[in-house]
Amino acid sequence: MNLFSDPRWSEALAHLPDYLGNHVRVSLAALALGLIVSLPLAILARNRPVLRGALLGFASIVQTVPGLALLALFYPLLLVLAALTLSWFGFDFSAFGFLPAVLALALYSMLPVLRNTITGLSGVDPALTEAAQGVGMTERQSLFMVELPLALPVMMAGIRTAAVWVIGTATLSTPIGQTSLGNYIFAGLQTQNWVFVVFGCLAAAALALAVDQLLALIENGLR
Repeated sequence: MNLFSDPRWSEALAHLPDYLGNHVRVSLAALALGLIVSLPLAILARNRPVLRGALLGFASIVQTVPGLALLALFYPLLLVLAALTLSWFGFDFSAFGFLPAVLALALYSMLPVLRNTITGLSGVDPALTEAAQGVGMTERQSLFMVELPLALPVMMAGIRTAAVWVIGTATLSTPIGQTSLGNYIFAGLQTQNWVFVVFGCLAAAALALAVDQLLALIENGLR
C-alpha cells in the first residue's frame, strides 16, 4: 500500500489553511511586538554599557527557559491580570490562546534582535559619525542617516534568526489554546496518528525555511 494513499493525508491537508494561517498570524504579531520593544531598547543601550549588559543578560536568561514552559508561564500571570482588570475596571480578557502566545514568543525573539542591533551600531566606524557631526548633523540625524543604514545588514541577520526561532517555537503554543501547525503534532501524538505528526513537522519546517530564505534575500540585498 502506498503510504501517501492513506486518507489521513487528505484530512491533514484540509486543516492546513486554518492551522497555517493562525501560525503565521501569531508569529507575525510576536515578531512585530519583539521588534517594537527590542529595536528602541538596543538603540538606547548602544552607548550605555550597564543597560546593554542588563538587556542582553535578561534576554539570554529568557532563552534558557524551555519554550513550552515560557508559554505556559504567561497563562497564570494573565489570569491574575484579567481578574484584576475585571475588579478594577469592569472588563477582562482571555488569558488563554493568542495573547500568552504572542507575549512569550515576543520575549523569545528579543535576544538576536538586541544583540545584532547593538553589534551593528557598535561596529560603525567612529570616523563616519564624526564626519556626520562635522557637516552639522544632530545626533538623531546621524543615527537615522548614517549609523542605522550601515548597521542594517547586521540587524537584518538578527531579525532573520528571530523569525525562525519564533516560527519554530510557535508550534508549542497549541497546549495553551493557540491554533498553530503544532495542532497536527499534538493531536497526532495523542491519537497515535503518525501522518499528522509528520505533516505538522514538515509544514513547520517548510514555513521556517521559506521565511529564512526570503529574509536572507533581503539581507543580501542590504549588503
